[in-house]
Amino acid sequence: MPVTVKILDKREIPSADPSRVGKMDSMITYQIDTFRTYLITVPAEELTPEAEDQVIKAAIRADMAERERWAGKELQI
Repeated sequence: MPVTVKILDKREIPSADPSRVGKMDSMITYQIDTFRTYLITVPAEELTPEAEDQVIKAAIRADMAERERWAGKELQI
């Protein structure tokens, strides 16, 4: 089932990834509904005008899948 997300903000930041020192990332804030707002980070060079929408959609899908994988999980420690 398709989910509609709203992009709230997109900004360029220096990458926090040690393997990407000196490069920029795009930090994108997106909202699913009033109670669910999340951040993703993608390498800025991947966001060419031709590929931007597809790269952002794929990153959001991956973020949502990872969140769903952990939601409700109980761990015994």
